[in-house]
Amino acid sequence: MAEHELKEKRIEIVRNFYAKLDQADASLLDLFAEDVVLFFPKFGTAQGKTSLGELGKRFALEIDKIQHIQDAFRFLSDGDAIVLEGQMRGVMQNGDRWPTSEAGSHHFCTVFVFDDLLIKRLSIYLDPDFNLEDKKRVNNYRQAVKTEENKT
Repeated sequence: MAEHELKEKRIEIVRNFYAKLDQADASLLDLFAEDVVLFFPKFGTAQGKTSLGELGKRFALEIDKIQHIQDAFRFLSDGDAIVLEGQMRGVMQNGDRWPTSEAGSHHFCTVFVFDDLLIKRLSIYLDPDFNLEDKKRVNNYRQAVKTEENKT
């Protein structure tokens, strides 16, 4: 398979992953190698498909619905890696929607490393404080931005 064709197939797999994730479709596990390595903030690093299921269960404790905005996806490719920058929105179990008007948007970045057409490593980089409950830290960073704006 040509390199460009392989890249396009991998991007389609990533899009399929997010479509299945948004629908809570457990068949998304079929996209992964058995010994997949997963990283997610505040969850840490884990190995194997069961770790993906465990992370999904933890998400379900907090999140009722999630939607990754595929029209806003931006892909970068390097060898066996596909990097995705994207945005998402959702609803918490308590009914709160995110992102809020305070936050503006909820961006994320994910690195997928492939073995042929199976995902063998998934590293997700985002702030899991979806509905800004971490008020102290949010206020601290917003104050820093305002201070920098005042200097210019």
